[in-house]
Formats: sequence, C-alpha cells, structure tokens
Amino acid sequence: MRAHPAALALLGAVALGGLLRLGRAAARWDEIALAYAAYAEPAARHLSEGEVLRAASSWVGLHPPLHGVLLGVIEVIWPVPALWLALSVLASLGAVVAVGRAGGWLAAAVLATAPIQLAYSAEVNNYPLAALAVALLLVAPRRPGPALLAAIVFACWSHVLTAMAAGATCATVLVDRRVPLGVRARFGAAASLAALPVVVGGLLRVAGEGTFVQQEPSWETWWATASAGVGWESVVLAVCCLPLLRGRAAVVGVALLLGYAAALVTGAAADHQRPYLVVFGPVVAVALGSGVLRLPSVQRRWVALVLGGLVAVQAGRAIQGSLGPALTLAAAQERSRGIDRVLAEAQEGDTLWLLAPALRPDDDKTATAPVLWRLRPWRPMPIARLVAFDYVDYRYGQPRRWGALTVHTSVELTDAVFDQVVGATLAAGARTWLVVYEHAPATGLATRVARTLRPYETVSWRVEFPVQPGMLGSEDLGGSELLGEDLVVRIDGLAGL
Repeated sequence: MRAHPAALALLGAVALGGLLRLGRAAARWDEIALAYAAYAEPAARHLSEGEVLRAASSWVGLHPPLHGVLLGVIEVIWPVPALWLALSVLASLGAVVAVGRAGGWLAAAVLATAPIQLAYSAEVNNYPLAALAVALLLVAPRRPGPALLAAIVFACWSHVLTAMAAGATCATVLVDRRVPLGVRARFGAAASLAALPVVVGGLLRVAGEGTFVQQEPSWETWWATASAGVGWESVVLAVCCLPLLRGRAAVVGVALLLGYAAALVTGAAADHQRPYLVVFGPVVAVALGSGVLRLPSVQRRWVALVLGGLVAVQAGRAIQGSLGPALTLAAAQERSRGIDRVLAEAQEGDTLWLLAPALRPDDDKTATAPVLWRLRPWRPMPIARLVAFDYVDYRYGQPRRWGALTVHTSVELTDAVFDQVVGATLAAGARTWLVVYEHAPATGLATRVARTLRPYETVSWRVEFPVQPGMLGSEDLGGSELLGEDLVVRIDGLAGL
C-alpha cells in the first residue's frame, strides 16, 4: 500500500528533528551541562536514601521537581552524562511528534526546525520537558479522561508556566456544560489533588526571598534578545499563527503569555532570558498546522507553500547551526590539548581540576567544549566528594569520578576551596592536576592562578595547539601569548616540604 504524502512529510519532519537534536546533543556536552546536572544532586541523594517524597519536593529555584527527579533516577541507576542529554533530546523530539499528531506535518516541521527549540533541545534543564508538556496539552483529548488528566499533571510538574497552561486547560473542562457535572467534579478533584504539591511548593517559593529580584524589563532589550534567539523566520511564523489560533491552542497560548508577562513585570524573569520562549513553540506550530488544514483546498496549497518555504529556510539554518558545531567539535579532537597529557600521566586517585573562564552569557548556546569532550559522555561520571560540602556550591566545581580520577570544572579558583581539595588529595597520597584553557580573553586569570599556586610545589607545562578561524577566542589574538596554549600544572606537595 502506498504511503500518503502527508504521512511521509510528517515522518520526514520527525526524522529531521531527531537528526538536528542529536547534533545539538554532541555540541552541548560542555561545562554548563555539568553545572546544571549538579542541581539534581539533592533529589538523587534523597532517592538513594529511599526518601521518595523528599525527592519529589526537591525544587530547583522556581522549577518544579519532575526534571530533577528524572535526573536523580539517572544518577542513582547509571550516572552517564549522555543520558542527561538524551532525556532532553527525547523530550524535545516528543514535542515534535505530539504537535505533528495535533496539527499535521507542517506543525511538526515548524517545531522540528525552530532555532529556539534546537538551542535548548539538549540542555540539562527542564525547558525541553516544558515544551513536551505544552505539546501534550494540545494533543490531549477534549473530553475529561485519563489522557487529559495525565497531560495536566505532567504540565504542572514540569514548569511554572506550563502549570498555568494546565490550570487554564482544566478550567475549560470544568466550565463545559456539555460534560456531566459529576464527571467534571471528579476530574477537577483528581487534577487538583495531583497538582496540589506543586501549587503549595510554588507558593512557598514565591513567598520566599530572591524570587522577584530581576530589574524592571526593558522591552527594547527583550525584543532584541527574543528576535535574535528565535530567528526572523520564527517571528514571521508566530505572526502568521495569530489569526489561526483556535480552541485549546488559544487557551494554552493566552495562559502562557499572561504567565510570562507577569514573570517579566514582577521581576521573576529577566528580559534577556531566552529559554522561556521555548514553551510558545508548540502553540505556534499547532495553530499553523491545524489552521492550514481548515482552509479550503485551493487556499491551503498556496498558504502551505508559503509557510513551507519559511520552514525550509529555517531548516537550512538549523542544519548549519546544529550539525556544523558537531563537525567542528569532532575535528577539534585531533588537536593535542593540555588535558591529553594529564589523562596519559595521571595515576589512580589523582584529582583533575579543569579551569576555563565564562566568556559568554549562560543563555548563549553556540560555544562547544573540545577539552571536556576528552571525557567521553557515555562513560559513567558519578558524583564525587573528597571533602564535605554542599554539592550545589559552584566554587567546588561539581566534582565527578571519571575512571580513576576525580574531576572538577570551574570558571575561577577560590583559594580556600582549592586549598581544601588539594589538601585532601595530598593527604590521600595523590596529586592534583590543574588545566587552564580558553583563557586568553579572561584578563588576569593567569596571574590569579599563579597566586593561588604559591603555597605548593608544582611542575608546569604549556601545551600549544593551532587556533583556527571561528574558534572560541580566536578573534582576540591581539598579541596575547596565552591564546593557543593550555596551561598544565601538577601539584606534588606543599612548597618547602
């Protein structure tokens, strides 16, 4: 039997979305991934101690517990970083599949290639999960039942904004007089009971200090950041979707918009933060896809052709943006770096401290990590503690075990913390290796490192590597003797002993 063209187009959109997200996963194995994974440590610790309820109440800032619990399960069962990335990739791709069911191949293609979706599709945080939650709300049945209830509960536990969308969806059911009153009452009670822990937890955190701390939003800054993050094609597609919004997509879209606007105005969100925009993608995709399907056949062809052209342009940029960095990263593995010397000479029990400055904003997702990629993400990296400390304290560099080594990653060295870790390593009869890389544009970093190392007996090397156009920091050549070099330091003991 010959496959229907629309079914083939849907399958192709999903396949392209999967390929692009795999490319992003390769590029997003970086130091930020390790830092974000650290936030799941409380949930992982509670799960390992059998305290499931405490794990289920482990919020990360204003983010509900679901993503942290899922990461915690991975930490307990098999702490492989590739699984953290795969969790986000599967959630992001699941959103593509869901909107494809709700709005057809065009909806799937829009979401599969959207720049903002791809930028966060492999991040170790809950935004891919939030996109999936919105998509599930849109594809869930209209009448109350287990599927709609599951979508509402999933959305409540995924993100604060998606919880608002879930509440609006539930409200439409409760006011629908076509549904028997008893059915509505039972459905509302079940949804309220499942969402109650999230509602209570959210209210407690909103009432706490540090929630509304962002500056008053600058709408010029917001527009510049948002338009740069989503791309002009997505802006045009979003505008085109407005007259096509109907039914569940309109309800969910308005709830998300009101919640996001409230977060900006009250200072809970900043105008330069892009990831919140991810939740709007499924609404735009479904509105476009289902809206085109409602048009008369002649108009449908022309509108689909125009929108398909925009998606094709978006797809071309997405292929370059997702697969290009992955190929560049693969080529970078052929260049010798400082970490290679450490991995060749370090002995069992040694500590490896990787130090690279934060040269780009946290929401910039264009950098890659050729040094960290020496630690292959498909090998287990369980949480490690040479000394007692709160694991989310970033000064300790989120230590992990990698083979026989303990690995720390940080953007700066805090003398007291570094001394504590080095002291524990020396007391165990092992050595500490420090690798400083991508550090030329960070003014004064080498001087600060030298000051921190004064109390120790050290041996150091400079490992040179070729700097290629487009490489992080290559635009800052400017005579800096540190660019194109990694600094490797081995700490053997205290100076004078």
